[in-house]
Amino acid sequence: MSYEFKFPDIGEGLIEGEIVEWKVKVGDRVSGHQTLLEVETDKAVAEVPSPVAGVVLELKGGPGDVINVGEVIAVIGEESELAKDAAPKPAARPAETSVAVPPMPTTKVSVTPAPPHRPFKESVGVVGELEEAPDEEEEETPVETPHPSPKIASSIYPSPLAGEGGPEGRVRGNGVPARRGDNMETETTQQPISRPRVDALPKDRALAKQLGVVIDKLRGTGPRGRVTEDDVRKAAGRGTPEKGAPEPAGRPGGDTFGPVEHIPLRGVRRKIAQAMVNSLTKAAQVTTTDEADVSLLWHIREKEKEAAKADGVHLTFLPFIVKAVVGALKRDPLMNSVMDDDKGEIAVRGYYNIGIAVETRDGLIVPNVKYADRKQVIELARELEALAESARKRTLELEDLRGGTFTITNYGSIGGIFGTPVLNYPEAGILGVGKITEKPVVINGEIKVRRILPLSLTFDHRIVDGATAQHFLNGVIARLEDPDRIFVGV
Repeated sequence: MSYEFKFPDIGEGLIEGEIVEWKVKVGDRVSGHQTLLEVETDKAVAEVPSPVAGVVLELKGGPGDVINVGEVIAVIGEESELAKDAAPKPAARPAETSVAVPPMPTTKVSVTPAPPHRPFKESVGVVGELEEAPDEEEEETPVETPHPSPKIASSIYPSPLAGEGGPEGRVRGNGVPARRGDNMETETTQQPISRPRVDALPKDRALAKQLGVVIDKLRGTGPRGRVTEDDVRKAAGRGTPEKGAPEPAGRPGGDTFGPVEHIPLRGVRRKIAQAMVNSLTKAAQVTTTDEADVSLLWHIREKEKEAAKADGVHLTFLPFIVKAVVGALKRDPLMNSVMDDDKGEIAVRGYYNIGIAVETRDGLIVPNVKYADRKQVIELARELEALAESARKRTLELEDLRGGTFTITNYGSIGGIFGTPVLNYPEAGILGVGKITEKPVVINGEIKVRRILPLSLTFDHRIVDGATAQHFLNGVIARLEDPDRIFVGV
């Protein structure tokens, strides 16, 4: 008896995922806990194992398809069931057409009988219109018809494809009927052809639409007659891409002003888009900015980075900033909270998991350092480096992405100064870190050159007021300007 495998909740609160790759195909025998597919969710790629052993009878969906928790994505059973499903079914014979004509004065006209259904060509003339295979020789059947009356051939045997030219009795592309040997013309009453919706995956339907192919006119070569990607590409005249060849990032096009590239919203970019809209529509976001004089911290980091390098650690300013943020969060705990809209209450976290926005080729991913308050600067540096590397390689665990309490985004590493970061909802705050620059500063009436770090704090105004947010930012600045407070923990 076959087993329907439903997409499970592989993470807390998960409602959907996007298929990255199937690791098996129909007909493969799998063991319990063997990986069936990779799914992208919450900006991580997770492997989904099989709950049972058996033979893969059916797979539903392909790369890029979004699947919901609880949706059947695979059917696993016995080999005998596969053979039964794969058994070919006899093709239905075309029904014979009979025409009853009342006895009247007649003129003999040759009418070509309607041919049985034939497969379409793989090439495309006009984009999206497929031609029939060439006709074989057909015997003409004499039919007694009324004296030159219109509406004969097409009303009895409508053209298989409206607007298609061809042998006698078919309709030309401009809608004018073809002439017969006696130079008589017949009007056409074009009737719509009813075609069933073919079986095809959503991604292949999307590809057909992009390439201008009418997918419901294709005959599929996949399991149970399913139209495959190869069928669509062949119909479009583009052939099948070489195995392992990368898929194009988008599709070419244009408007009245020039060329336009259309890029599907998928994967991490799709998740980011959803998260940004969700954040901006649910939280009252306000940004405040300030600067920190990190000249002393700069010298400490320069002094210690060689020793850290000898220990296999790349020491940056980020672990110092994490420690400064944790110290300020302890003094202003509302910044370490979330708004629980369902319960109508503010949930203040008693732990400090600091998220770090990491730039990857797929978009920003935000893993977090768990219990950052319990870790020393050098330990934080090592863990931050490991998390960033895992994020870029897409090898993060789901646990690395969950449980964050506050986020830091370091756009200064690529040259930014100030910004307006968007909250990593439902967190109450996010700190944007700009580029350190040398600036003239007046100190005790004297102009001195100092190293200045610009900071931008976005906060949820539903949870904290502007004064509370600025007190928090002052606390971060105080610890960065006096690094001893970081090491002492005050």
